[in-house]
Amino acid sequence: MEILNTKKSFRREFKRQLRYAIAAAVGFIIAFSWRETIISATRDIVERLTEAAGNIVNVYNSLFITLIGVIIIILSSKILED
Repeated sequence: MEILNTKKSFRREFKRQLRYAIAAAVGFIIAFSWRETIISATRDIVERLTEAAGNIVNVYNSLFITLIGVIIIILSSKILED
C-alpha cells in the first residue's frame, strides 16, 4: 500500500513541478519579448538624465535596469512574505 502512496505522491509532485517549469518558461519568453522595449525606454531616460554617449550609456542603462529590478524584488518579497 505504501508503494501506491509513493507513486501517487510522485505523480502529484511531478505535475506540480511541471506546472512550475512551464510557468517559468512562459515567463522567460514574455520577459525576452519585452527586452528590447525596456532597454530602449531606459536608454532614452538615461540619455536625458545624463549627457553621456556611446558605451557609457549602456553601462548607465544596465545600472538603471538593475536598480529598478532590485527595487521590484525587495517590494515583492515584502508584499508576499508569510
